[in-house]
This record gives sequence, C-alpha cells and structure tokens, in this order.
Amino acid sequence: MVLRTNGSENIEKIVGNGVQSQQHGKGSEFATSKKVPIFMPSGDSKHPLVEQRLPRNFTRDEMSALNYTASRGFKNFQCTSSNTIFDLGFYDGADTKTYLEGGFCVKAFEADPYLIQLAVTNFGVWMSTGQLALANVALSPSESKGVEWKTFYLSKCTREWNSFYSSVGCRSCVPPHVQDLQACVQIPVKAIPCSAVFTTFGQPHYLKLDIEGAEPGCFDAMQAKQARPFLPQFVSSEITELSYLDKLYKIGFRSFKLVRQDGLHSGIGSHSGPWGNNALDCRRGASWRTYEEVRTEFAAILYKSFDPSDACPGGICPIHGNGCNRSATTYMWYDVHVTWGVPAGQ
Repeated sequence: MVLRTNGSENIEKIVGNGVQSQQHGKGSEFATSKKVPIFMPSGDSKHPLVEQRLPRNFTRDEMSALNYTASRGFKNFQCTSSNTIFDLGFYDGADTKTYLEGGFCVKAFEADPYLIQLAVTNFGVWMSTGQLALANVALSPSESKGVEWKTFYLSKCTREWNSFYSSVGCRSCVPPHVQDLQACVQIPVKAIPCSAVFTTFGQPHYLKLDIEGAEPGCFDAMQAKQARPFLPQFVSSEITELSYLDKLYKIGFRSFKLVRQDGLHSGIGSHSGPWGNNALDCRRGASWRTYEEVRTEFAAILYKSFDPSDACPGGICPIHGNGCNRSATTYMWYDVHVTWGVPAGQ
C-alpha cells in the first residue's frame, strides 16, 4: 500500500516534485533520469514487501559521484551480514547518513511519506548503488501481522513523534505535552510485522530501533525460534519502560548500556550517536553493564526528575500516558544498547 499525504497524491508524485525543487535550489544542472528502488507493502503475507522503482532526476554532480563509485568497483554495493545496519525509524536520515559514510549498507524503514520524499531527494546516489535500501512502511508494535494496526498518527509538532500511539503522535507542542488530537493528523496505513524485516533483508550487524512505541514488535520477532539465524550482534532502542530491558534479556542479550540522548541533540536536530562498543553508558562510559545493574538504574530513573548534576538523571516522557512529568522543566530520553555475552569482569 502506498502511503498518501492526502486523498490523491501518491509517493511517486511527491518524490518527483521534491527532487526537482531541491535541484533548482542547488543550482545544479539536470543530467539524466534514473529509477531508484523503494520497498512498499505488498499485501501478501508470504512476501510482505515488494520493490518498486520510481524515477528520480539526477544532477551532473550526482552522476559524477555515481561514475566515480562505479570506477572503484562499487557500482553494485555488496551487502553482507557483517556490514549491514537496519535503521528502523529513519526520520531525517541523520543516523543513516553516518552509517553510509562509514561504509555500511543500510536497510532503512520510515512510515511518513513526506520523510520518504526527502530521503529520495537527499539519498538518491546511495539508493542507486544499492548501499541504501529504503522502505516506505509502518512496522506494527506487535507480531500480529499488522491486522489491527491501521491508524498512524503524524505529529504536527515534530515528525520525530509520529507513532501508532496517539499518546505519542498527538502530544501537544508545549510542556507537559498532554495528548491533543488537534496536534496530529491520522492517516490509514497497512502495517507489517517486524519479522518481515528479517525475512526480507536477512541478518544485520546492528539493529537501531527508534519507532515511537513500536519497538516491542521487534522484540517479539527476535524472540521467535525462526528468528535465531537473523539476530544482530548489536541492538539499540529508545527506552521508556522497564519491560524493554526484560524483553531484550529474554531474547538472550547479557551486556547492557544506558545512553543519554540529550547530549546528542543540537537544539535543532539529533542523532543516535555511537553504537556497539563505542556507545557511552551514562555511568560507566564505554564499559558494558549487566542486565541487573541497568534494570536497577533505569527503575530509579523512571521516578526521578531531571537533575543536571546526576550522571543518569530522570525526566522521562512515557510512551503510554497523558503527557510528561508535570513538575519537570527539562525532559530526558535514553537509548538502551545491548550485545551478547556477559560484561568483562563479571
């Protein structure tokens, strides 16, 4: 199913318009039109994603980049389980851009058709070489084949809050961000289960989850016996509930980090920051901690307010609830990073 911005505009139309407008802004001359692949929901439970090829205008500068890439032997990028990252929650592509520039292949998922439009505009060269595969699809918050997940909430405040949950997508724009249905737009979608990501694209080295409450659907998928061959070496997820830690532990992960995200925000935009062994725990830095340590830490964080002198402060905005802590003046958010095996020295 093609997501729509209104009753008549499909993604192919808005992609074409978006590319043309950026090209004029850059002052680059049109060179040629090439088709780039985008994955869409197929409606077939056995093959839930289908590749469509959409036309995109390339400038002379972009064609020079593609020709240079081809001359170095990267006309068709070779993606393997050791060099592939799944970016589930593409948003503005800030994280994906970092991964691509580091030489990784990326399989990126984004439900918002406007953000897909921008992605095709800004990432067309990487899409053309196959280093980036982009899917315009919503991932369901549970492994239920997406049957009951049909309404998606697009935030009018920030597209970072787009969600299947109105408690997130319809947050008001000002603190304490209580739910306000005037602060969002509802669109119909056909969600797919997270298991379809693995069955379509295989095993990643690193899985990044930032899908505003839909993360448990991927935890459920990874717990399934048939998912074992696809499990990544590293996983990160935005976290607002203790149950996220419990689910990751149940999957089999034994090394944990709690990473503050406020320091990775510029005031305008943010990115997830370093991952895996390079991620920095709020209390132990680059060192991994046990499940028990991190669970105890996060349980305390959930009941604390923000304190700038605290290495791991509170001030969390929950996924399920009506707004954030009403007594807080500053809010906090964390990612949890996990990997296999117990931490060194344990």
